Amino acid sequence: MADDACWNAFGSDSDESEDDLPSTQDEMDVVADAVSLAAIQHFAQLIKTSGVSVKERVVAVQDASKFGALLRDKLSDRGISVTFVSNCETELLFDAAVILDESISADSSTSSVASITRKSLLPGGILWIISTQECNPTEHLSNNVWNIGLAVISHPSSSYKVTRLQKRTCLINSWSCPWMDKVSPIPEYITHDQIGLDIQSNETYLQYEQRLMSDLTICTSAAERTKEKVGSVIVTVLTSAHVDKAVSILQEHGFVIIKGLLPPEQTLPWGDAVLADFQDAVERLKNNSERPVNLLNPHRAYENGEVTKHVFEPLSYKEMSMREDLRVDLRAGPALKKVSEDLPTNATEYQNNQSFAMPKEHNTPFTIDSSMTGTLSHWRFHPSLIAILKALFNPKDDKLSRGNFGRWNFDGSGPDGTPQPFRIGPIGSVISCPGSGDQAIHADTPHLFEHVDCLPCHYCNIFTPGFAVSGAGRDQSFYRHELDDDGAWTGNTTMGGTALVNESHKLSVTARLMIEDTDMDSAESLKRKQLLQLQTKRPALDAGDVLIFDNRTLHYGLANTSSGDVSGTDVNAGRRPMLYLNVTQSWFHDPKNWDDRESIFG
Repeated sequence: MADDACWNAFGSDSDESEDDLPSTQDEMDVVADAVSLAAIQHFAQLIKTSGVSVKERVVAVQDASKFGALLRDKLSDRGISVTFVSNCETELLFDAAVILDESISADSSTSSVASITRKSLLPGGILWIISTQECNPTEHLSNNVWNIGLAVISHPSSSYKVTRLQKRTCLINSWSCPWMDKVSPIPEYITHDQIGLDIQSNETYLQYEQRLMSDLTICTSAAERTKEKVGSVIVTVLTSAHVDKAVSILQEHGFVIIKGLLPPEQTLPWGDAVLADFQDAVERLKNNSERPVNLLNPHRAYENGEVTKHVFEPLSYKEMSMREDLRVDLRAGPALKKVSEDLPTNATEYQNNQSFAMPKEHNTPFTIDSSMTGTLSHWRFHPSLIAILKALFNPKDDKLSRGNFGRWNFDGSGPDGTPQPFRIGPIGSVISCPGSGDQAIHADTPHLFEHVDCLPCHYCNIFTPGFAVSGAGRDQSFYRHELDDDGAWTGNTTMGGTALVNESHKLSVTARLMIEDTDMDSAESLKRKQLLQLQTKRPALDAGDVLIFDNRTLHYGLANTSSGDVSGTDVNAGRRPMLYLNVTQSWFHDPKNWDDRESIFG
């Protein structure tokens, strides 16, 4: 974040700074003044791009007696909401935080409260650490979670310093793709030759990936995350500025991450149902007397190291399509049907506020027209997703749209510029099992025409995890998520994820990165591979996070290196269900490789 202006509030870093202190103020009062002013300036800079006012921002303060109360008063006087953090509060939502380093206080609980505060700070949030001049408050913090390289230190008094840190907006799964060089500095010839990549001097591949991912991520604010409530479920709703920003990122880069958009209470039941149906499919296919199939060992059936019987290769079925060994696409099954039936299919919100009724079947496409704004009751029709999709599929010029007189046909409303309909597919899930490898890099749909670099999107995917990093109580010895000293996830996991290639929804980018000319010498070939690695991003998603990507974007599923169920206590250990929605223009048909003839569940 740009912050030079904020830190002018702290005055000079020179040895003369102590002489500049007002003689009537004690040092902590000066520190509180400086931090509160810096917070105001920081939030003011974000108003245009976030649509969140300063008064809607929330700052957490470590409850440290006199200084905590002093800082609360100064922030409150400037219109910012303040909340105190205690040992028992772990579900707080705040945009920034101020903590005292443990070396300042003799209170033994200081360290644990500071840890809770750091862990609970929203992605992209700012942390101010008050410490003594001798202390290094970033010493034990993870660079995967915090942008330590851009830490700013200022000295508002002779005894205390303030360290300003930003929590990373989007985590990276750096455990994945071990064959990729993400640690070495980016070669100078790439830095000089590739105009537009904005590579910084001596920047490594990983640092560039982390920095760019911060630009491709929408960090929802505390105000957005507490905007609406459906029953007991709190639902995030994006500001119009964040909707516009998400659309702009999608159009330019081919994908966008939105942190914490969906309530896990709405998505995780679908993930559990997917896993239940997958295990049901495993057993049914394995025990099929006429055509036995072992999905977990698709080539042979072994027992005690010996082949027991011939098994058939898996096919694509009505409910499940094979993507490759140990990675399947599942859309239907008894558990999925039940979870859809348990939804409020005739919710009052649908009928009274949203102009459309719930689809009778969860596994059928649904057309969204210009009057439909979505519902908070079902993540498939989240209003912020609907708003993003309308703008993505209907880019327009207000003057030119008046000339589209063909819209009078086919029940059209004429050239009024309203969004044209698009279709949202059923909820499905790609399940990655332990042992699955990296997918081949691919795009899910072709470009419609090849004379323009990038026409507007006609097909996109919405991904959200059907599992929580916590493992939902499952034994995590079967797989690993790396946690920092505060117990916060670093983004590293053995369960894989999805890698995407920045801007590869453009024909020119894909041609430059993927086509190897026969006249290309070894140096040019190496540069092409290095550029592909440089443009590859590996976002780590947790429950509630959303990835939207244009289906022309190059991407691939990452290997799942989890050990799986080695003790027989949890068959789903290490299995990774990624929920998805296919969204297309109303006129586009996607001929997926599903087989309507053979059913698993009958």
